[in-house]
Amino acid sequence: MKYRWQRDNYDLPNDNRHRVNGNKLIIDRIQRMDNNITYRCIAQELGSRLSNYKDITLNVMYKPGAAKADVEIIGPYFEGYQKYIKLTCSVTDSGNPKVKFEWLKDGKHKDYTDTNYYTISSGQLSVSGHDGLWQCLPYNNIGHGQPDTIKVNVYSKPILMKTLYNQTVRAEIQNDLNMLCNIRGRPAPDVIWQYKGGHLPDVITVISESDVINNKLITVNRRLIWSTDSTLDQRRTTSGLYTCIGNVDKEEITNTVTVNVQYGPYEINIIPSGNVIKVENDSLILICDATCNPHCQYNWVKDGQQVGDRDTLEFTSIRRSNHGSYRCRASAPSWYKLDPDDHVNGVSIGATTNFKVWVIARPLPRQDQWKWKFSPSNSSNVMTTDPGHVHLTVSDDMAVLSITNVTISYYGPPSKPVNFHVIDVTAVSIRVQWIRGFNGGLYQTFTIRYTDVVSGVVKEKSGIEDRVVGSGQMITDDITDGIEPETKYQLQIFADNLQGQVVGDVVSTITPGW
Repeated sequence: MKYRWQRDNYDLPNDNRHRVNGNKLIIDRIQRMDNNITYRCIAQELGSRLSNYKDITLNVMYKPGAAKADVEIIGPYFEGYQKYIKLTCSVTDSGNPKVKFEWLKDGKHKDYTDTNYYTISSGQLSVSGHDGLWQCLPYNNIGHGQPDTIKVNVYSKPILMKTLYNQTVRAEIQNDLNMLCNIRGRPAPDVIWQYKGGHLPDVITVISESDVINNKLITVNRRLIWSTDSTLDQRRTTSGLYTCIGNVDKEEITNTVTVNVQYGPYEINIIPSGNVIKVENDSLILICDATCNPHCQYNWVKDGQQVGDRDTLEFTSIRRSNHGSYRCRASAPSWYKLDPDDHVNGVSIGATTNFKVWVIARPLPRQDQWKWKFSPSNSSNVMTTDPGHVHLTVSDDMAVLSITNVTISYYGPPSKPVNFHVIDVTAVSIRVQWIRGFNGGLYQTFTIRYTDVVSGVVKEKSGIEDRVVGSGQMITDDITDGIEPETKYQLQIFADNLQGQVVGDVVSTITPGW
């Protein structure tokens, strides 16, 4: 019997890979290009023209080629938005058998797919759940192709960490102007101060304090003060509107405050100036002119006796007894300063709050008295019902100063979130919802701790924004990191602010299979 071989109906190529030994075909160094090639063995009887053949097709298996990851919709994406983010992954060679894909986030497994795309979010975006390095790893039964990584940026809108309130400052106290603006966002917010919608006066300095990073969110701190070399004359001119502006990719937040710079009298003049000569029965008006903020109060004194309390001293018919030396005194006796400031922040529940007051007046005040416009009648043991307005009076032998714009507010741990429950479950995600509690007078965030009941593995999603979409007080969030199919999870919610943490309810759920 005589044998010969063909490759795809042609004679074998004349190369060093194909060798025939009797009825055997030996192929050295099998290559990808040999895949789906049909080899035919033809058998013919010696001395006869009769022949027969048999075909065989090679199935060459090899791992996939290099990956190229991409994102279907170009970011950035903002936290809290409803957004579909679809990742795609192409390969230079699909391999044999057909390529499949593993998807990882920040080096941790997220999912397997038979297709070259993966939707990483179909609900509310979060920095912790979706921001990071996403990797596409092609694979089949033979091995892995070269992976590729793409960065998904989830931004966080700028948030005021503490609201600034209007300030009254004293020009004579060089360090009295001190306003700290803290704005948080992702990436780091661009934070600037403006004065009356434009540039700051030269006498104002902005100090860039250290940024604070927590769960990828960055708090930028910018403190506004008078320059250390500023003069009293310069500081007097800086009353007006100051605005702190925080910007993240055109998303902007502002906090505008009014600064009232108060100062005592200066540039005092008497009009007419110098010695005044008048004839008996003539008329005369003397004007005392000075600059104060608030408006100056005036006293005219002759021979140690007060003869007037306005800026003008008028004589309709001068008499001999009016002859003498007159002195005008300008003062700002109604200036005061409170410590803490007009808006009292940072008073914890159960604490005792104390106030100090400085008043410029002569003679010195002999008493000060707090009168509360609400119950209880003292400032000890501050309760949640206490915040409100306070009336203060300071008196001396000359007059009574009344201050009515003092406000008490308090800080404390947040209240417990309520109605914590699961509203949707997939094989790789759990959607939860709850009603926010009172934030304790401070910015609050939420943490969800979830435990694999069987394995005992505990994970947390922290830094969840205190955000409410639409009307009401309900907050919704998606848990995706490490969620596996057909697994029972126990979830617990916590609320946090700078004063502490409160523990919320526990719920359980089971993820379905694919």
